[in-house]
Amino acid sequence: MSTTKTAQQAIDLILHQGLRETKARHSNVLKLEKSVSGQQNKQGAIAMYRSKAQMAKSWGTIYTSKEAVYDNYATSTHWTPNVFNYLTYTDAAKHYVKGTKEQNLSQINTLVVDVDYGDAEERQAKFAEVWDTAMLDVQFLPTLILATTKGYHIYYVFDKPVFVRRHANGKLPAVRAAKAIAKSLKQYYAQKLPAVDVTCNSFGIFRVPRPDNIEYFEPKMTVDFQALMTWSINFANDQHQIKAQTIQRSFKARRTSRQIDQPWFQALINQTDIDQNVGYGRHNTIFTLALACYSSNISQAQCFDILDEFNSNLNHPLATQHVQKVIRDAYSGQFHAASREYVNALLETWVPDADRRVYLQRSQTTWYKYAKPRTERVNSHVHEWQADLMAYFNQRISQDNNWFTKTSLRHISKELNICLGSLTKALNKLIDQGLVYREKGHGRQATMFATRSSLLQHAMALKQAQRLNYWLMVARFLGPTEQLLALRRFSLTSDQNTTEFEQLRLVDTG
Repeated sequence: MSTTKTAQQAIDLILHQGLRETKARHSNVLKLEKSVSGQQNKQGAIAMYRSKAQMAKSWGTIYTSKEAVYDNYATSTHWTPNVFNYLTYTDAAKHYVKGTKEQNLSQINTLVVDVDYGDAEERQAKFAEVWDTAMLDVQFLPTLILATTKGYHIYYVFDKPVFVRRHANGKLPAVRAAKAIAKSLKQYYAQKLPAVDVTCNSFGIFRVPRPDNIEYFEPKMTVDFQALMTWSINFANDQHQIKAQTIQRSFKARRTSRQIDQPWFQALINQTDIDQNVGYGRHNTIFTLALACYSSNISQAQCFDILDEFNSNLNHPLATQHVQKVIRDAYSGQFHAASREYVNALLETWVPDADRRVYLQRSQTTWYKYAKPRTERVNSHVHEWQADLMAYFNQRISQDNNWFTKTSLRHISKELNICLGSLTKALNKLIDQGLVYREKGHGRQATMFATRSSLLQHAMALKQAQRLNYWLMVARFLGPTEQLLALRRFSLTSDQNTTEFEQLRLVDTG
């Protein structure tokens, strides 16, 4: 359980100098100076909400000073950690808050990732997995992790606020850059944690730090905005390359059989009762058929002839200029072929059940290569065994209430039903990646295993004076690997500038 002082320290760190220190009226703090030289005189506003239900209705309270926030955070559940230029109420009773839009941002203090699970029990069981993901491959560490009803809010607090300035063209470059970073963060989390909310507003409303919800807080671990931007750009470039390779492979696979020769194409093009008053109507049908023509190397003029005839046969045809526009969009090069999901939806909407079954049985279209569910496969991939091992170690370490666990490879093999050869291969990959550390036992002694997250999580829980001895002991067991040295530097340094340097050093600036 965190103390009130810790919660207030977290709030102060997040807000920076975005709000006044004291209330404008009825302050309980003696004001010795009206302003402090060298500080920002421009002050903003935030909103706080007393429950999730009130938050959903925008029923909140506006605060413009840290003193007011400290007086009321304990009875609030949510807040806007990023500061706005101003906020107003939409009603005379001053209940409903207005103005929490990104165009009204004054400064961006933090980016938050929202992770949701099924219930509180699953949330607690998944904390080690969340923590390991939150370290961003040991390049950046979160500043704050708050427990929600069924998940976590992971805060990456900037060492300096990012002030929002509007350019002459009306654009907000700081907001645009922060949104790109937030998108990369959520995509990175989503690859490792399926419970991540990738649609949440990057500058929206999140849990407020309170003594009863702080799971982790390390004020030294603030993030440099430029360094995080570099990480985001590198991550986005990697994702773009992976996506391009996947699209290229899928496109080559589909080219083995032209889509216009497939039974589903004939099934749709022979329908005459496709109307506009349904979600998958005439526009979607013509666009899907046009994409099939495009992927089959049919010229745009020839495609228009085919679809113009189809449109003319409809009971309620589209205007010719609309058909031309849809075909131009399909041939713009932004899409490669008709989507299986759209084709299935159109068939279900417009083709009778009996006919649809016949067409689907006769179709030989190569769409995408879907992997069978693991339960239907005899063999598993190495990355699946790696995931099993990480989950196993995290669970064992949590049960042992320590930073390591002792067991044998034979016992793991029996527990996870993995042959020793596959287990060794998966384990060695995890060790090479710096995700797992191993110290072999002597004689009949069991082997000791620790994960990267368990090492650092335990180090952060220790007092500063105890950390050096802890890392010396770990290094004696596991050897001074590069990853281990990086973790040691992160947890031992108490100097803010040194922390920033180490974060920058670990970022691949290419």
